[in-house]
Amino acid sequence: MRILEFFTIYEVARLLRLISREFRDAGQERIHERGGRKLYEEGLAFYFGLDHYIIDKSRGRLLLRASRDSGCKIALVEDRLDAPSLSNEDKQQILKDLKEIGTSSPYHWVDYYISDWYAKGWGGEEKKNQAVAWLKKAVQKGNTHAMFNLGVYYDNGDLGLTQSDTKSNELYALAADKGHALARNNLGISYRLGSGDLAIDFNRCVELWNQSAKQGIVQSQISLGNMYRLGSQDGPPMTIPVDPQLGFRWMLAAAKQEHVNAMVETGFAYSTARGVEQNDESAFDWFMRAAEKGDQEAQHNVGYFYEFGRGEVEMDLVQSMFWYQKSAAQENQGAMDAVERLNHKISE
Repeated sequence: MRILEFFTIYEVARLLRLISREFRDAGQERIHERGGRKLYEEGLAFYFGLDHYIIDKSRGRLLLRASRDSGCKIALVEDRLDAPSLSNEDKQQILKDLKEIGTSSPYHWVDYYISDWYAKGWGGEEKKNQAVAWLKKAVQKGNTHAMFNLGVYYDNGDLGLTQSDTKSNELYALAADKGHALARNNLGISYRLGSGDLAIDFNRCVELWNQSAKQGIVQSQISLGNMYRLGSQDGPPMTIPVDPQLGFRWMLAAAKQEHVNAMVETGFAYSTARGVEQNDESAFDWFMRAAEKGDQEAQHNVGYFYEFGRGEVEMDLVQSMFWYQKSAAQENQGAMDAVERLNHKISE
């Protein structure tokens, strides 16, 4: 009897130790996962400009990689969503893995990526509208990227939704208040145009674009550059006055992000002293950077600098013809006229 009692107590103690170890291991896994999720969320915030973060894609990529290295399950599954040449089996496994994560550890990014899975058409065209249902779940859980995307879907009338500026603006506003950079840009556009139930409000528009531009959204930087260059001419009244210095500042910010049109505008600003001291060397530098990216207007201007030896650029008719011809090949009329003019000049 005593042996039986001892054996029972021993087994119970062993069982308790096993249970304790399992709970401890599960707890450690949850702590590890929680740490990975924190890295993941911060990585996304830096990459997309979420939660008031200033965009820093390099830092964002590093944090996302760190979250995967730490074993963050959602990061590992999300990384497979954009993998090339996925088989149907791979796609179905991704959905299964996402739903398993959502069951064991509910997370708004799981709902967001299930929405993305359906939006890609992987469940078949007839199930694409399920993307909206999952996106709404993510919105209810506070995912600002889901708010923004659902706003875009309403804006465009995609995924079976009836187009609605009012609903898209409501969603943009929710995300914008939480510091979503692109939502601020889009809501600014709505105030600029007076879309949906919003009245035209240039001051609110500029406020939102300023927030978005400071977070690094190039579209907002360009919009501000143009707004301050021209002022709110169709204002009534003109609530945003012309400010060439501010216009130049924001266009330069966009140019530094390699936006080609902004590079050309920055070149013109330096060339004509628009909002900045005239500087032919800087003008040529920005024109050349845009020209090398294939912009026809910039190529025409580079040809002009070489033709007439403007600023620090020495006259070089060979280089001038080279850039004029590149621009002319894109049917730039000024460049086509310049090629003809330069041919006469060279033949004389």
